Amino acid sequence: MFKVYLALGLALVVIGLTVVVQNKDVSTYRVWSSVDSVSVSPLEAEAGIDRAWDLRVNGSHGDACALALHSVIARYPQNIDMQLYREIPSTANCDGDEAIFERRLSLTGELVAGQPPYLIINNQVWTISYPAGKADGVPMFEAQELMPVQVEQAGLVASADAAEGVELRIRGVQAIGCELPELYSMRVSAESVLLGAFNAIAADTACPAMLVEFDDKLPLPATDGGSDALFKLNGIPINELEMPEMSLIDKVLTNILGVTVKIEKSEATRVSLDVQGEHPDGCDYPVIVNQARQGKSITVEVYREVPADVFCPMILKPYQDTIQLNGDFAPGEYIINVNTYTQALKI
Repeated sequence: MFKVYLALGLALVVIGLTVVVQNKDVSTYRVWSSVDSVSVSPLEAEAGIDRAWDLRVNGSHGDACALALHSVIARYPQNIDMQLYREIPSTANCDGDEAIFERRLSLTGELVAGQPPYLIINNQVWTISYPAGKADGVPMFEAQELMPVQVEQAGLVASADAAEGVELRIRGVQAIGCELPELYSMRVSAESVLLGAFNAIAADTACPAMLVEFDDKLPLPATDGGSDALFKLNGIPINELEMPEMSLIDKVLTNILGVTVKIEKSEATRVSLDVQGEHPDGCDYPVIVNQARQGKSITVEVYREVPADVFCPMILKPYQDTIQLNGDFAPGEYIINVNTYTQALKI
């Protein structure tokens, strides 16, 4: 299974990052460069920013066109993402051998704050580490392999803060059992915004062949894509931009596994229920209890109201509570329904 996902993932990366993509100007094409290695040195002290880097990127272009190399850099929770590309006119004659390049970039401030553990450049990834005995505080880089995660559900939601743009919400599975964070990338053209969700793994790492569920959300940086640009995540189109104020509410019933009836007799007979069950997901929303009584039948409904656009962890969450039934109970036989669980009661 690991090899299947890896082969699929690399195919998606190649399609998404190395194919020539038409840019805003219909006569111009955006081409991403091939990256071979990275190295880093600290910025000058007068920059006044801790953990700031002067990053050197070495790679090659697959043609002889000597055009400006552009860069776009974004920060995600677990990685820095960088795209290096050229804008090539359709009339250009780029025949010839590949061209070697070195690009130097200053990564400062919020980009390197908190020591992000991964760096993605085009379709390559490195781990970032700070060896304890290294006096200059310069990070070390170790090449890894990108492995796209399996996307089961994804959507774009407009952020409540207009300045934040949109937020990506994604649910899926990793194809391997190692504890690995989700890494993200974005590649933009006039017609499409190609989002990538990955794990990074060393070639010699041995991980259990199992599926591990994940649920994540993150704000996306502003893009220079057209207003009608199609968003894709690991090659799958994200069709709708959902607005929070239009979100629907799902009524999610609690799974009831057992009910213990307690009878309290004093001046009047009162009944309470010790209820055990589980919520079908890991979302932490308040539990709502409604009661209805008709003759000798009592119906109790236990549920939560969960916004339809919220991705909940796919785990079972235990539930236990004591519910006091309304009113008094005269002698007789009753039927108590708690969601789909039925309990007979004789007083």
